[in-house]
Amino acid sequence: MRLETEFRLCLQRQGLERLWQDALDRSALPSAALVNQPAIAASVWVKLLQPPSAYSSDEALLLCQTADNQWLAWVPDHGEIVLTPEQFEPLFE
Repeated sequence: MRLETEFRLCLQRQGLERLWQDALDRSALPSAALVNQPAIAASVWVKLLQPPSAYSSDEALLLCQTADNQWLAWVPDHGEIVLTPEQFEPLFE
């Protein structure tokens, strides 16, 4: 009986260790990604890699996210534009 109880406890401990490790792995991935990638959010000024026209600014203000990979932005001397993260980089002050 005692061996059976120890065996059950060992299995439970292994299961909990696996759950704990999975939770750590899932929580580590986003934090590592955030360290390498600057935050993109509404009301952030960004540098445009290719301005929409020769007469417009090369910076834009992100207004809101419209899809998973698209942002509505306002460019001085041009107006509203839809951008993808590949078209800009965050400005650091």
